[in-house]
Amino acid sequence: MNPITLLRMQNSVLGHLLPATVARRHARMFLTPRQLPLKEWELATEKQAQRLNFAGHLSALRWANSGPRILLMHGWESRATHMAVIANALVAQGFDVFALDAPLHGQSGGNKSNPMEFARAIIEADIAFGPFYGALGHSMGGAALAIASAQGVQTERCVLMSSPASLLDVLKGFARFMRLPAASTAHFIRCIEAEVGCPAGELHSGHLLSQSSPVTLLIHAQNDIEIPSASVHAIRQHLNNAEVFIPPALGHRKIIRDPMIAARIQQFFSDELIQESETEHGEEIVP
Repeated sequence: MNPITLLRMQNSVLGHLLPATVARRHARMFLTPRQLPLKEWELATEKQAQRLNFAGHLSALRWANSGPRILLMHGWESRATHMAVIANALVAQGFDVFALDAPLHGQSGGNKSNPMEFARAIIEADIAFGPFYGALGHSMGGAALAIASAQGVQTERCVLMSSPASLLDVLKGFARFMRLPAASTAHFIRCIEAEVGCPAGELHSGHLLSQSSPVTLLIHAQNDIEIPSASVHAIRQHLNNAEVFIPPALGHRKIIRDPMIAARIQQFFSDELIQESETEHGEEIVP
């Protein structure tokens, strides 16, 4: 029997008998990222970019260039090297690109990781390397970018990819998948809220991002199983200045390594700069 299937069967029984114990175990599971081995192409990426350390325990990759600075934040159990396709597309357009490793991910240290810790890493990067013209976050990185924006990180343009609308929805979805009974689910959510430091219902990406209102591009694959594509519409309804792009079949993780998506992101970050350049050029030649 599949280990996850067995665990779900156990949860449906033990979750009634020992709701708090089962909840605490799943909270630890939910907040403990796996460190997956590096692949060959990631080693090549490390050689192409510059490895930077900042804020004591955090790490980032930089593709140095002369243009405006762009920040990239990966998702849960991912790392900076996974953003290489997007980074290379932006570097080809002249952008100066910084891809962060979140706490307990990649080469960053720390003693815990959650959406708020991801956001704190973004804030520290803004202090160390900013200001950033634009920023992009994938999955939890997108939610963290919204949190950081509400806490003072200002960018002119922002991309959220495959991002959850609400942490509360994510927690309820995880609990349903793990077949936690209602009492155990309630304990599980309280455990996560205690670790994050605020009610899960307050961490809504659309609402948080609306407080700073950057020009926003929302990208979400239609066939995303991990974070359903309905999330993109729940985020969009809070934003006045957002565009939605929904590719049909790139799932949750392949989307960050798709050249077509990288080209769309490159175009989004370049649009305003091209318009400004054309305006300046036009002003110069007008008598």
